[in-house]
Amino acid sequence: MNSDLTQRFPFLVNEVARLYGRHFDQLAREKIGLSRAQCRLLGVLAREGGPLSQSVLAERLDLSTMAVTSLCDRMEAGGWIRRAACDSDRRVKYIHLEACAEKALDSALRVSDSIQVRVLAGLDKAEQQQLLGLLRRVRENLLALPSPGSSE
Repeated sequence: MNSDLTQRFPFLVNEVARLYGRHFDQLAREKIGLSRAQCRLLGVLAREGGPLSQSVLAERLDLSTMAVTSLCDRMEAGGWIRRAACDSDRRVKYIHLEACAEKALDSALRVSDSIQVRVLAGLDKAEQQQLLGLLRRVRENLLALPSPGSSE
């Protein structure tokens, strides 16, 4: 058995994501005053194009509802988001982006772009496009897999 984990796809992908995330977190905190988790929350809200409930946010971020509640508490206190009760179920809180959050998200994307330029250095444009294309295909394959625990 090959014990060199750097030759194993899942280890390598997770390690790249961990290192990238750590670097992003440090720069985002320095440049825009937001953590990686806060930027991810803003990104999910922006991508979905509208308010989401805290439970849906937790699912999209792969975090516990409690963790998202705490994250939203800090972000609401900072003026990045606002909560609004659902008309049909007052226990449900919808999370809305504030205008300043869109500017922060633009800044977060610029931080990410600056990191991407450095981490893809040494790859020509064709190699960069091939890498991204291959990763998109792997992502699609993963999305097509049956959910763990399903009967398929």
